[in-house]
Amino acid sequence: MATDADRSDRGVWRWALLFAGAGFLALAVQVYLLREYLVVLQADETSVGLGLASWLAGIALGAPLVRWLLVRRSRTVAALALGLLAIDGWAGVVLARAGRGLLGLPAGELVALGPAFWLASMVFIVPGILVGGGFVALVGAATHEGADAQQAIGRLYVLEAIGSLAAGLLASLATIPWLDPLTGLGLLVAVALAAATPAARARLIGGRWLIPALSVTTLLAASTPLASKLESATQRLRFGSLVPNQPLLDWVETPYEHIAIGGDEVRVEYAGGQYVASFPDPTEDESRAHRWMLLAEHPARVLALGGLETGALRFCLRHPVREIDLVVRDRRALEIVRRHLDPEDRAALEDPRVRLVFDDPRSFLGRGSDVYDLILRMQPDPATLLLARGVTVEMNRLVARRLAARGAYVTRLSVGPNVQAGETGTMGASVYRSLREVFEVVRAAPGPDGLLVSGTSREAVTLDPEALARRWRSRHIESEVFVPELLPWLFPPERVATLETELERASAGATLTTDNRPTAFIHALTMRQQLARSAWVPLLAWSKRHPLGLGLALLLPSLLLVGWQLGVRRGCRTQPVVLHATVVAGGCGMAYSLMLFFSFQTRVGVLYSQLGALSAVFMLGLALGGHWSARWPALLRAQAVGVATAVLVTLFFALLDRLDPGRGTVAVAHAALLALAGVATGCVFPAAANRFIECGSGGAGAASRAELCDHAGAAVAAVLVAILFVPVLGLVYTGALLVVLQLLALVACAYAIRFGRRRATLPGQSST
Repeated sequence: MATDADRSDRGVWRWALLFAGAGFLALAVQVYLLREYLVVLQADETSVGLGLASWLAGIALGAPLVRWLLVRRSRTVAALALGLLAIDGWAGVVLARAGRGLLGLPAGELVALGPAFWLASMVFIVPGILVGGGFVALVGAATHEGADAQQAIGRLYVLEAIGSLAAGLLASLATIPWLDPLTGLGLLVAVALAAATPAARARLIGGRWLIPALSVTTLLAASTPLASKLESATQRLRFGSLVPNQPLLDWVETPYEHIAIGGDEVRVEYAGGQYVASFPDPTEDESRAHRWMLLAEHPARVLALGGLETGALRFCLRHPVREIDLVVRDRRALEIVRRHLDPEDRAALEDPRVRLVFDDPRSFLGRGSDVYDLILRMQPDPATLLLARGVTVEMNRLVARRLAARGAYVTRLSVGPNVQAGETGTMGASVYRSLREVFEVVRAAPGPDGLLVSGTSREAVTLDPEALARRWRSRHIESEVFVPELLPWLFPPERVATLETELERASAGATLTTDNRPTAFIHALTMRQQLARSAWVPLLAWSKRHPLGLGLALLLPSLLLVGWQLGVRRGCRTQPVVLHATVVAGGCGMAYSLMLFFSFQTRVGVLYSQLGALSAVFMLGLALGGHWSARWPALLRAQAVGVATAVLVTLFFALLDRLDPGRGTVAVAHAALLALAGVATGCVFPAAANRFIECGSGGAGAASRAELCDHAGAAVAAVLVAILFVPVLGLVYTGALLVVLQLLALVACAYAIRFGRRRATLPGQSST
């Protein structure tokens, strides 16, 4: 039998590598699956919440499942979980790309929340079960080696988080920018299994030959043509579910989204699974270009925030333009589009009057001081947070600073042709009010491809067909497509007046769309669910009408628990409140993460490529919090850290717009708060597990119970925060609710522990 010294000599560094490798593998798989799922849901950031909810639900299921069924064979189960998770990473990517076809969704149809949940379950629950079950099995294997249960849980928790940190940084900085998804994921999986190999070879877990063989096999598969062929086949499969009977010509993963170009004579561009444009279409492009350019009195200097590069630019240049600054945030997307443009459109991009600027539009507007006669924002409706950041009050203020006194700001928006009704009307009213908050004049052109034209001069900002016709004639432009006689049809005065009246009336009751409260996003989300005939529409509509009721629903379980405590005078109440505290900590940790993810997307705009790095920063905090709590496992102190974190995060959101920091400072601040949120979450888990051990649970049992509560709370929060609370209440009010929720959990625990100690002093009784 091995002595303790022998076991220590052979085990310490192997256990450390094993635990870190498990965390590395879990986060690598999670990040790549989330990116694929984002494309399925057409770049809608709520998919991050849905995907994480299913992943965490799987962990919550896997932890008790392994404890119940296979805890006595924990070494074998640990190896099996690692091996299956490695295989399921690639399988999940393929499953996500085939998801629309598996759900039977017609090509081009929006994905309703119901099918989205089903697909999330198909993609994320199995790997989640493997992660949760693997955690419990690793604790069981470590305690079988003679380790103290509390120490094993704490070390595993911390080292898993460190491994996750490494995976997140490596994914964001190396594999995602430079490698195809399947190749990058395969290399990360091979590294994780290599880290687990010494423990497997030393029989600390099972899979003595399986783990190293799987590591080598994965490495070979990722670095040979097999990965490339599978990548191409699954990319074509996904594109075929969006555009049937059309070949996929080109695709690329950029820091912002997945770009795909398909078609034959007519090309179609999809960004993040969402239709962007068809080209070449010279007739439509020319008509739209003249329509936009006539909205400026003297378009000498023009700023275009995207939307011209696929064909309209060459027709804009026929107007008396001295300079067009074309701001494109995504260099790699433009490069792939440029390869498929007609020669005339490629030549327009090289015209000396055109200056290509590869930058985030908000950053570009915030840095410079030059003013423009016409600013064009031809982006789709704010159906995602990345698009919604272009219609907020903060964005409008940036535009106003760069607009000439008689200039015009033109933005595209789907508005009703006459009457503003339903979610389309509500979304239009919200965007209209946010423009009216900044600009003195806002005119509205009827849809379906409507325009909102803003500025400060009532004479210059006009939709009057006669005034626009005079501008056309004065410019002496020859066109076979556009004639001034079309203007009364494009801007009929009676429909313009009716639409503006409707927007003005509806905007009186609309909520401003701001960075902290993107109400246009929830209206667009509801509109998409209506079009997809989703059963979630009534809940979304009720939440928008009753935000106070939504907040009370979140607090109700905690209020009931505190009330129950105050009313009960006998019996052990420690375990229920510890369960509740763990659920709240897991839920709030996920809420902080998603809120900071969404805020980062709004203010920085590169969530797609930085999911790994942001998750890594959270994991760093998780490791620090877990290490601190493992050494000093005081539950009340850990909860106090959670309350303080909730207060700081809420204050950050409240002060962010007033401070107006630079983009780099904002990114660093978000990272710091993500680390703090990780600390707050990591503090509670070991402390709660220690409480369960004190109440009589074994090491695996305590780990299973804490894992179940922590991840169940996080799973529920992922859905609620992503779909309801942030879009409806905004970041500040959601943060304030989390402060109250954390305080209720702290009060419940403090009361139970104090009462338990008081009972322990009574003759013949003992504390629980």
